Amino acid sequence: MHKSLLFVLLTLIVSAASLFAAGEEKGFVPIFNGHDLAGWNVAANPDGFRVEDGLLVTGGGDGGLGLLCTTAEYGNFIFRFEYMLSGVGNSGVLLRSDSNPDLAWEKGYEIQLLAPWTPWRDDLHCTGSIYGHVAVVNRPDETTGKWHEMEIVCDRFQIIIAVDGEVTTWADMSMVKSLNAKSLRGPVGLQDNHGTAGQWAKFRNLRIRNLDLEPDYVAGGFAYTDSRVRKLAHEAAVELDTLIVAPLCELLAQEDSVSSVGAKKALFKIVAAASAPDAPAGVRLSVSKTLQAQRAGIKSEIVRKHLERLLGMLEK
Repeated sequence: MHKSLLFVLLTLIVSAASLFAAGEEKGFVPIFNGHDLAGWNVAANPDGFRVEDGLLVTGGGDGGLGLLCTTAEYGNFIFRFEYMLSGVGNSGVLLRSDSNPDLAWEKGYEIQLLAPWTPWRDDLHCTGSIYGHVAVVNRPDETTGKWHEMEIVCDRFQIIIAVDGEVTTWADMSMVKSLNAKSLRGPVGLQDNHGTAGQWAKFRNLRIRNLDLEPDYVAGGFAYTDSRVRKLAHEAAVELDTLIVAPLCELLAQEDSVSSVGAKKALFKIVAAASAPDAPAGVRLSVSKTLQAQRAGIKSEIVRKHLERLLGMLEK
């Protein structure tokens, strides 16, 4: 790779990582309660996972490779957790995957967690790599028997992985042929330890920040030319309902753009749901007030008339 291009990419990695500085926990919610596997589905080998002393522990089962997946699906998110590996520990984190083990690796991809016991494991297969797809930029500390923290950022096509506060891997899925067709949404999964019998991986402090619950972030997805990103933005916007009405109205002002077209469709679906006979009165009123406030500040006559048509749907 040309040195100047490498410098630019590394700068992007550092800049992106700084957005999610260590210690900043705003918007994060726990996805493991330390007591049981509530919120998770055991997709394969139920003996491969157990809760022990407040930790999620893998290994110990003899039913083959195990897979534990969140019941919730995530598209764009920041996932933080701590992990510890035994001397021959071998595990991994599945992203945007599938609860069906036969589809999990076909649909999603794995972030490797591996003890340094196998000398043939190169930078494409070590801890922090996107296993078999993208090698690490900086090989992390792989010391076993101690806790490490990993942060995984999935920002549409961008994937950034950091271990103990240092970025190890950065990838743009659109630039990696083997990742081009991978899913942009799915559950987060954990592999059980599938190395030597008696070995394990332990996890704690698993928490996630779901970026698709943040209106401004979701609104940004409407500007993408890739139809998959726009589709996910549309679905997230409809789920956000009244919370995203104001950002969508702002996008409408970008007349005849990709963003305005997508915003118009999402707004119509939100208004249609709010105007349905069985819709709660509070929802209808909330959407109506937000549209009225936006209409008052819009300079474009075309956009203002569109908002008036939407308001008319709510008045029927």
